Parts: sequence; C-alpha cells; structure tokens
Amino acid sequence: MYLQRQAVLLWSLLAVLRSLVGVNANVNITLEDTASQIIYSPPACGLTLSSESSAGTEAQTQICNGAWRIIAAQDASGGTLTTTSGPNNSSGGLIPQLFLSVRALALYVKTTALSTALVNVTVSTINPVVTVRSEINSSVEFISIINLPEDRVTTLSLTFVQSNETTRLDIDSITVAISDNNTTPFIAPSLPPSTVLPTSTPSIVIPSSARAAAASGQTSGAIAAEVLGALMGAAIVAAAAFLFVRFRRRRRRPVLAESEKKDDSRTLPASIP
Repeated sequence: MYLQRQAVLLWSLLAVLRSLVGVNANVNITLEDTASQIIYSPPACGLTLSSESSAGTEAQTQICNGAWRIIAAQDASGGTLTTTSGPNNSSGGLIPQLFLSVRALALYVKTTALSTALVNVTVSTINPVVTVRSEINSSVEFISIINLPEDRVTTLSLTFVQSNETTRLDIDSITVAISDNNTTPFIAPSLPPSTVLPTSTPSIVIPSSARAAAASGQTSGAIAAEVLGALMGAAIVAAAAFLFVRFRRRRRRPVLAESEKKDDSRTLPASIP
C-alpha cells in the first residue's frame, strides 16, 4: 500500500509539472512584406503605402527598376507583395536576397501560387556556428523553418536562384513563432543590404533529414533546422573538457605539496646537540 501511494503521488506530481510547462503558449507575429525588420538586397522599391490623405490609406507608385519591386495585390496579407525576377543591370547585377534576424522557435515564409523561382533557404546561428541550407521551389506557398533555438540569434536568408527560364519570387509575409515570455524577438541583421553572401561556407552543415526530404521530392517546404541538437552537443563537449581540466589540476596539487615537503626536509640543517 505504501508503494502504491508513493506511485500515485509521483504521477500526480508529474501531471502538475506537465500542466505548468503547458502554461507557456506560443505567440505568432506576422511581418508584412514591407516590414522594417525584413532587409532586401538590393533594396526594394516601387509601391509605397501612405495614410496621410483624408480618404484613408492610399498607394503611391515610385519609379522603380530595381531587382526587388513592391506591387499591389488584392489577395496579399497586407495588400502588397515584394517580388523579384532575378538580378538586373539597374541593381548592379546583384542577386536578390532577403535577410531576417530573430530569436524564435519557428519561421514561416508565405509566398504565392504565382511564385515559380527556386530559392536557397539558409538558416544560421552563432556561438556555435551552425548553418543549414536547402533549395526549395517557392511555389509551395509556405516555407517552414522549425526547431529553432530561441535562446540564440537565428539569421534567415533567402537567395534567388537563376535559371534559363523567366521565374519570379513573391514574398507575401513572414510569420515568427515565439514563446510568450520572449520580449526581444527581432534583432538588427549583421549584414548590410549591399552585402552578397558567398556561394559556399565551410561551416555549412546539411542534416541527413534535409537530404532525405529533397530526395523524396517533398513539396511541403519544411526545413527541420536541427540547430538545437548541435548546440546541446557542443555544450556537453565544452562542459566535459572543463571538468577534465579541473580534475587534473586538483590531482596535481597534493603531489606538488608532498614534493615540496620532501625538498624542505632535505635542506634543513642538522640539529646541534
């Protein structure tokens, strides 16, 4: 009976702990395509929204020959899309890219059904440096990046992939999933808008799950960014190295003390009777 009572108490305690853990709910923040947190390279131009008129919000068109263009779209989340068909001479031949730095649990990039371009999706963190890259067809309409470590700054970059045919990449919005206690989800990107990412980086790690998804022709656009496992592994290795060094130092101290005592006893003069 005593053991049964202890088991019941244990299961009750586990149930309470599970309920406490479930209190922290996730919060979704949706950034429209023209949000200031999203950095386009080269800078986007074209349609701008203004609410200064008495009639309400109105659209103003700018002369734009850039690679990224803001256009009006009735079906878009915020009334506009930021779209590109690739590099052009007006933008100096720069490959269109998008950057967003966050502390988040997941990211969801919404494109459109008219978006046909291939895009290189890169997710990277620092301390330690972990990079996951995958090439996805933007026609999937939703590109999901999940399993992100919220305690690390994650930088998302989308790079337009050129092809022999005319294609386009549309950005409707980006939804950022965070925990309810995250007060600073957005970080200014470390890369300026004029920076062009290198084609290859030695620190890139492509998990086997991403390769299997690409080989199977999966069209969901989901990237399992297994950054959390890599961070935990690095932390375990660092802790083990620290404990080993500390253990070695503690073992050497008594040995050194004993050797010093022996040396002192040898140098002491003989007592005078």
